[in-house]
Amino acid sequence: MSQFPTTARSSVGLSTPRFSSGGHTPHVLVADADPSSRQEREQHLRSAGARVLTARTGFEAIVKASCHMPDLIVLDESLGEIEVTEIARLLTICPVTAQTPVLCLRARRRVPLRVLAALRRKTLT
Repeated sequence: MSQFPTTARSSVGLSTPRFSSGGHTPHVLVADADPSSRQEREQHLRSAGARVLTARTGFEAIVKASCHMPDLIVLDESLGEIEVTEIARLLTICPVTAQTPVLCLRARRRVPLRVLAALRRKTLT
């Protein structure tokens, strides 16, 4: 499981990299129990050119990840019915999602710009 630190510097004032229209369009699953936080992350990723799928619970995230095989899974710590670490562990043992990077973020943290850039290059693993 690939996991990036959640203490990335603020992206305030930095432009969000755009994904090139001729290359790979990253597919990201965002799992967040907080509707406004989930929507904010979804908009941030869409503005960067990613296709975004959302989930409200850990169970929903596991099912959607298995069915849609995203390039990146973003889990918020607010997924309370199952610990985020347990969700991440279940994703790593599932043969369909075992190679998919999982990013665990604290509430209201954005996906770091370096992760978006890596997705754009399709070098995230």
